Amino acid sequence: MKALIGNFETRVDSKRRVAIAAGIRDQITASAGENFAVVPDPDTEGRRERYLWLFPDLYFRELLANMKRSDMTPQEQENLDHWQAIAEVVKPDSQGRVVIPEKIIKYAVVAEEVMLSCSGKHIEIWPRDKWQEAYGQVPTLPRAIFDEATDRMQSK
Repeated sequence: MKALIGNFETRVDSKRRVAIAAGIRDQITASAGENFAVVPDPDTEGRRERYLWLFPDLYFRELLANMKRSDMTPQEQENLDHWQAIAEVVKPDSQGRVVIPEKIIKYAVVAEEVMLSCSGKHIEIWPRDKWQEAYGQVPTLPRAIFDEATDRMQSK
């Protein structure tokens, strides 16, 4: 599965449904799965709040199978087992909406107005105002990062 890109504004309705934008669904190949695994953000990276992540379900299962448990401490292995047990598979309805399970919502901050923010192989569900605070500005990156990636792509 190629990296997912973009961000999309949407809402979580009173039935806990969130529409997965067509711009995201169109990027996901059939081999990655038609459904989604929803989990709490596993690493808050200094933030106090935890948000939700969505993965294409088949990709999520492959990701779990490829994690090197031998490199993990016993506590990290236990945390991974817990995180895996919390995960829920959700199936989009005919309008591309998924229902966020109530048991998952209790682990994360979910607002009515949200941003679906693509981050490589997963989608993050952020409260819109928190996303604007964190990502409202265009980042500055060294051009060398892109030049080196282009060189590696051309050498393949």
